[in-house]
Amino acid sequence: MKNKKTVIKYFIIMSIIIIGILPIMNFYQYAIKYDFKKLFNTDKVEMYINYAFYKILNKSLEYNKVITGKDDFLFLGNNSAQVLHKTQGIYVYNEKDINNWTKKLKNIQTWYEEKGIKFIIVIAPNKHTVYKEKLPDWVKYTGKTITDDILECSYKKNINILDLRDFLISNKSDEKLLYYKYGTHWNYYGASLGYEKTIEYLNSLYDINIEKLKYNIVDNIQGYDRGLIRYLKLKKSLFNVSENDYTFNLNNKLCHGNINQNSFKLNECKVINNPIIFPNNEPSYIINKNANNDQTLLLLADSFSGANSQLYNSTFSKIFRWHIKKINGKKLANFTLKQKPNIVIYQIVERGLYNDYIVKNFPNIRIVKYTNSGNKIFDINKNKYDKKNKLIIKEKEFITTHSDPIIILNKLKTKSKLVRINYNLDSSVKTQFQLFYKENENDKYTEKNSYNIAIKKGNNKISLSMPAKYINNDLRVDLVSTIGKYKINDFSIYEVK
Repeated sequence: MKNKKTVIKYFIIMSIIIIGILPIMNFYQYAIKYDFKKLFNTDKVEMYINYAFYKILNKSLEYNKVITGKDDFLFLGNNSAQVLHKTQGIYVYNEKDINNWTKKLKNIQTWYEEKGIKFIIVIAPNKHTVYKEKLPDWVKYTGKTITDDILECSYKKNINILDLRDFLISNKSDEKLLYYKYGTHWNYYGASLGYEKTIEYLNSLYDINIEKLKYNIVDNIQGYDRGLIRYLKLKKSLFNVSENDYTFNLNNKLCHGNINQNSFKLNECKVINNPIIFPNNEPSYIINKNANNDQTLLLLADSFSGANSQLYNSTFSKIFRWHIKKINGKKLANFTLKQKPNIVIYQIVERGLYNDYIVKNFPNIRIVKYTNSGNKIFDINKNKYDKKNKLIIKEKEFITTHSDPIIILNKLKTKSKLVRINYNLDSSVKTQFQLFYKENENDKYTEKNSYNIAIKKGNNKISLSMPAKYINNDLRVDLVSTIGKYKINDFSIYEVK
């Protein structure tokens, strides 16, 4: 009891001393600006105490945000997507959850590939994974993690997912770090390895030949990602260290512009030197007329994409960039259908992989197997419908004299929850088939609430499953989008029980 009283007494004395000297420490910074309310601000005291604990005891007083490792390495704390629990194998989840999550991911991959879009997911590993030996002993763990279980389940479903963990680990050395010691991101050298492996994976997976960029890496650049230093509340003047960094010898001119997040309008692009682009702010696009590959890339990524952004800029003729958290579901589907990229890459840091925003459902219209089973509730050869843009169908054939010939199914009603649309068309040209659906009867038709499919020259068989409410709310069907000669072998709608 006596010892406890002594500790409390000394604590009170030290508190009085610290509070007493705070005005002196803060006088120059605040009093000269007449900001007397901040005379008792504790930021400076915290900064020096944090610095002392870090340099002398190798401890972090902000351990939920940042932890100290060996050889001056700093790592993110558990506040960031529970990264420590995931690293230690104690993050709580079950196999059923992982199975359901990967099912959604597979559905998204299928949605892209049904539209002829090449799709992959790239995992940028945690610094904790690549530099596990630099972690403090209490974090070390060699067993299975949630990343392992996600990958195992993904491979069983044939999901196109690139795991960079072993590749980066095998390429690290004491001479060349792949990640910043005092930050959380990979550096430009580590990011370049990720770029190289991603292009190789795309080429191998889809049997294509995207030409990798030829470039040189320049080292001995002094600088560092000091994001974790800021979590310790240390100013650059106090913690003035640097480490070897890298850059690329890329000075090519590109056209860069921003994308309106609501309307998807592409704002005017300006010709600039190949920029380093972090997607954290506005979505943006790049046009590169001198690219070796005439391909359009939609890159959905996080802050890890900044370090290899110049490499992708120089590889593809057009790139659309969005932060992976800022577009998903119906919004992402509509943007994809509007811009029609050839390739979609989800690049995401390992700790953020298991997250609902990645697998948010696309519109609940999906391609299904073409069959003639069920109760037929509409046949274009027998049932009435509204026609616009001089659509004339005679003996199953029609010639369009205007773009977007339209039919509106304003007399059709069903009590079924789901319907299936069958469309069998012979086309003389490449064109588009598009549905405009309404969530509510009084809504207007918009591009946002639409679904389209490419029509190839020759025979096309399409079968779509969709909620019956779209049929009940006057579904608009643009059978084709261009002038040409066509033959409709079948356009019918069935109830799905």
